[in-house]
Amino acid sequence: MKKLLLLLAVLILAGGMVFAQDEGGDAAPAEEKPELFDLEISAGFPVHWTNGEHDNAATSFLVEDKAVTANTALGVALLFNFTNKVGFTLDADFFFGGKLAGISSPSSDHNSLFGVNALLGPVIYIYNGSFLRVPLALGVHVYYFSDDLWIPQVNNPTIGDVWLKRRDLQFGPGAYIGVQFHFNNNIYLFSRTTVAIDVLRWHQEKGRYFDPTPSVNALAEVDESEFELAFGWEIKPAIGLGIKF
Repeated sequence: MKKLLLLLAVLILAGGMVFAQDEGGDAAPAEEKPELFDLEISAGFPVHWTNGEHDNAATSFLVEDKAVTANTALGVALLFNFTNKVGFTLDADFFFGGKLAGISSPSSDHNSLFGVNALLGPVIYIYNGSFLRVPLALGVHVYYFSDDLWIPQVNNPTIGDVWLKRRDLQFGPGAYIGVQFHFNNNIYLFSRTTVAIDVLRWHQEKGRYFDPTPSVNALAEVDESEFELAFGWEIKPAIGLGIKF
């Protein structure tokens, strides 16, 4: 029991010394010469949900469009430090997914998805010490995704290929808050969560698809593009490594 109390006292004393150094010893010089910029490499898990309405060229009336993307993303961010308390960030991640399937008809189909999330805006350090930093970013969020669906000949050589390509570009306010653990003057580990709400959307849909209506029973063309108000949200937890320059 005495050994446990002694160990606890040592840990408390060591923690107090680190905190005291954080508050006084290393924080003041950092004000004089902050790092010019940080390069951050991260892995995240973004989920984005879109809900909007747009005209459909094939049906000629408004259709409700809901899309959810969820994937593992790799990110790169630049964090420019103007002072020890304020900076500016460009934080982006990229994700890609694909599916290739074959059946014994014989036939196959391919579906691919590519997307980008980006946050651009100022960063305020809620806490900035020699070991621990807590950044808060507020800015503009940009979300883009493109997916392609290709089904060759629809199992009928006289009909031809079916393909569809959709693109979405969305804008809205976004923010993230995180923690950084600085072990030395060159690298640090960080963890943060980004939340964004998109309100403007550019949507494009192009391609041709098979219309099974008995009066048609053939390929129908679709080619539409429009700008609209829409609602979408994203949440992305991420962890990564930062390099200071």
